[in-house]
Amino acid sequence: MSDTTQAGAGTPALDSHRVFVALANRNRCAMLAALCDGEPLGAVHMAEVAGCSAQQAGKHAAVMVKAGLIVRGRGNLYRITPGLQPVPGKRELELGHCLLRLDYNPSA
Repeated sequence: MSDTTQAGAGTPALDSHRVFVALANRNRCAMLAALCDGEPLGAVHMAEVAGCSAQQAGKHAAVMVKAGLIVRGRGNLYRITPGLQPVPGKRELELGHCLLRLDYNPSA
């Protein structure tokens, strides 16, 4: 059984298990961080960000779509799910059950 959490007013309910599975891969985290900058991105650009092939980026994006973190829109461009968009200039997503900081670098 999955835990579904409502992050706040106007924010989609997220399945905790799917979210954490999606975040368990550093390529997906890099892609999600790039999307936090506010511009929709295609699989080719996300592949460049993550250092993988466009085909792999498309598969990674599908995992994040299924988790509810991103949506695919017009022109096969991906963006952060409405209601989860970060404050401009911050790479943080309020997921209800946690605050996800995508600019955190423990080695810095």
